[in-house]
Amino acid sequence: MDKETKKKNIYNTEILNRIKEKYGLSKRFITMSLSGDRKSEMTDTVRKDYKKMEIAIATLLKTL
Repeated sequence: MDKETKKKNIYNTEILNRIKEKYGLSKRFITMSLSGDRKSEMTDTVRKDYKKMEIAIATLLKTL
């Protein structure tokens, strides 16, 4: 039997860099937080900020 593999998520690198600068976290921690591998208060904050930035970028692109 083959072992199930986890789907690799693709995240916006610009947003990852902004969150990294804002909180001083590593990209690995941020991506693991977004994928659900980490559980903490900072993880919840990172998820919320990522969603806010993602929505802001999407609305900006719609106006162009």
